[in-house]
Amino acid sequence: MNWLASTRPAVEWLTRLPQQRLNLWLSGALVLLFCWLLAKLSWQLLPAPQAEPISATVTSSAPGAPDLNTLLAASLFGKAAEQAEAAPVAVPSSAPKTTLNVKLTGVVSVAGKPEQGSAVIESQGTEQTYGVDDKIEGTSATLSQVFEDRVLLRVSSRFETLMLDGIEYQQMAAQNGGLQEVSYQPQPEPMMEGPQPAPEELADVRKEMMSEPMKFFDYVRASPQYRNGQLYGYRVMPGKDPELFERMGLKANDVAVEINGTALNDMQQAMMVMNELREATQASIKVERDGQTRDIVFSLSQ
Repeated sequence: MNWLASTRPAVEWLTRLPQQRLNLWLSGALVLLFCWLLAKLSWQLLPAPQAEPISATVTSSAPGAPDLNTLLAASLFGKAAEQAEAAPVAVPSSAPKTTLNVKLTGVVSVAGKPEQGSAVIESQGTEQTYGVDDKIEGTSATLSQVFEDRVLLRVSSRFETLMLDGIEYQQMAAQNGGLQEVSYQPQPEPMMEGPQPAPEELADVRKEMMSEPMKFFDYVRASPQYRNGQLYGYRVMPGKDPELFERMGLKANDVAVEINGTALNDMQQAMMVMNELREATQASIKVERDGQTRDIVFSLSQ
């Protein structure tokens, strides 16, 4: 066959080679082949290494560009201050009756806010209107708090109580709390008109009250009256013009229980009525006198 003939020269050449050397070459080739196969097998059995994630770093194209988070944290326009809640004013638990030679003739108090009231106090024969923290003339005391039937004075580092003229001293009690309408209703007498003051006199008084409501206490001294621990009216006394007081139909020790249809058993209502009188053309006052109720009406028109 042709293919056998073609391989004959190669076979003859191999037969002429030394057999010992040929075996050595073949053994070396087999060893190299075996080592290559073993290395390849080892790489296939070993686990492939985990590739670490590549973190993207963003660099600004403009080196001078500001960092937004830094600007927000910088509080360029300042930080809003937290508003603290106003603490209620503490009322001293113990304030003995004052020994000062002063007299409380009138008060304007605000329910629940004793630090916002004012008072008419007579000292050294002179009446003046004082606000909280004002120094009382002729004394070392200052007005600290105002209630409906008393005021607290600060004398050095202690508090003292000054009661409204005509009211006996007692410790702060329930009557200074919520005031309710009482059921006591004396039998009224027919309405009567008091002697009318001269129009020009009332015009002057009204003008004073419109500019300064506390001037009311210059003409009428009022002190709260209680029945069964509840406010029911105000005892009135003449002020700097007793003649005008009487010509209005009032008498000393009258107890006013109603003005223009509004009961005076609440301090807030009483102050509202006083403000309304500045605009009213007439006043109708219901008073208790000698155990009876009387209605007194007088004109306030200018």
